[in-house]
Amino acid sequence: MFSVKAFLGRALHSFRCIAVVALWLSPLVSFAQDRYGLSSPSPSRVSTSFIGQTIAEVQIVGYRSISEHEIRAELDTREGQAFDPMTVTRDVKNLTKTRKFFDVKVKTRPGPQPQTVVVVYEVFEFPRLEYVHFIGNAQITSKALRKQIELKEGDARDTSTIETAQRKIKDFYQERGYNKIQIEVAEGLKQSDRGAVFRIHEGPQQRIWTVKFVGNTIVSGGRLKTQIQSKPSKVKLVTPLAKGYVDRRSIDEDVDRLTSYYRSLGYMVARVGRLLKFDDDGRWAELTFVIDEGPRFVVRSVTFNGNEIYDDAQLQALLSLKSGEYFDQAKMTRDVRELTDAYGSVGFIMANVKPEPRTLERDPEVDLVFDIAEGDRYRVGEIHVTITGDSPHTQRSVALDRISIRPGDIADIREIRDSERRLRSSGLFLSDQVRGIQPKIVFRQRDENESMADHGQSSSTIRGQSPERPRGDHPRARPAQGVYR
Repeated sequence: MFSVKAFLGRALHSFRCIAVVALWLSPLVSFAQDRYGLSSPSPSRVSTSFIGQTIAEVQIVGYRSISEHEIRAELDTREGQAFDPMTVTRDVKNLTKTRKFFDVKVKTRPGPQPQTVVVVYEVFEFPRLEYVHFIGNAQITSKALRKQIELKEGDARDTSTIETAQRKIKDFYQERGYNKIQIEVAEGLKQSDRGAVFRIHEGPQQRIWTVKFVGNTIVSGGRLKTQIQSKPSKVKLVTPLAKGYVDRRSIDEDVDRLTSYYRSLGYMVARVGRLLKFDDDGRWAELTFVIDEGPRFVVRSVTFNGNEIYDDAQLQALLSLKSGEYFDQAKMTRDVRELTDAYGSVGFIMANVKPEPRTLERDPEVDLVFDIAEGDRYRVGEIHVTITGDSPHTQRSVALDRISIRPGDIADIREIRDSERRLRSSGLFLSDQVRGIQPKIVFRQRDENESMADHGQSSSTIRGQSPERPRGDHPRARPAQGVYR
């Protein structure tokens, strides 16, 4: 039976629950507004009543320090287009991603002509930083810290950017051995803050006194030291020249390097740990890598997948890593190179060989599988010579004389490498391995619709027989194009 009193009681109880939830959420909303400077956090809803109507005008209001041109560059909505709420929503996301605005609202109203609409983007900029200060940095200058954070006066006061700067400062200190560094954002996270202030407690700078290895039997400690980045200080004094910083992230990477090194030697389940022991004042550390080598794995079998041009016996003859031997990644890498060269010497210059060592669950053995994608067979189609530099005067024929491949030849990866070597050793062209500058031959498959005019090198191109009808007895022979630079 319906009871008015009971109904009113339940309604009043529901209202109280809603009121309690609202009171409980209000501090969180205030915290978010205070932390991120959001005076208007509610998202803008794009009207759908103007869908399909022509956009008469796109207006932007609310900007102060950011130019209208910068804002319009992020918009896909244009005058003359049909109004699309999805495009407008994407514009709002693009503007927000710039991290220059904490809110973007969109308003629409009828345009001056029938079936037209005016779209208005109202942007709310982040406040600007008036200053950036560091307090407590005695060992590292403020100038050096500024370079790390890339934060300066006039930038948007975005709390996430300030927190990112805080992490960068911490990483910078830790790379230099300040592992007890403490950094506090004294200003910059509140809406009322006008700038960014970082309060720093540096702590002691920690250095490595010595590096030791425990548990290594197959490899000497001297050899293992060549595999890691962590080194003892060159000078056993607290001076900037000593280096040898205790960088915990680099030490952890050294653990991974040593693990990979052992596994490359066949110790597939090797484990490496590390131990840091500091002196009384916490400035000098003894770094010890603890190694559990485990068993050394033996290659049980070597198989091939995807090979058609060569049979298994032919490929097996090229390998240096055989069944019954200890697994050795260096040998496996050489075998990949040999297999790739075998295919590249007969025109399969795009062949891809991927090794896959598969360990067994119970026995310390490895099944090594080479997955081979042979690709097509290629002949040399055209050779283009490009000589760069200030006023190059070397004749292109000089370069061609040192190249042993000609149009119509089966592309041979070994000949291409030999030609590169002759170009480098000629002394006629700049060769700087440090800067990555040296004569180089690159090759690619020519587009069927590509013409010589596409290169602008008609006078420096040697053409052989038509690439549409390459010589050779292999049914998959295709033309390739070589370019010397």
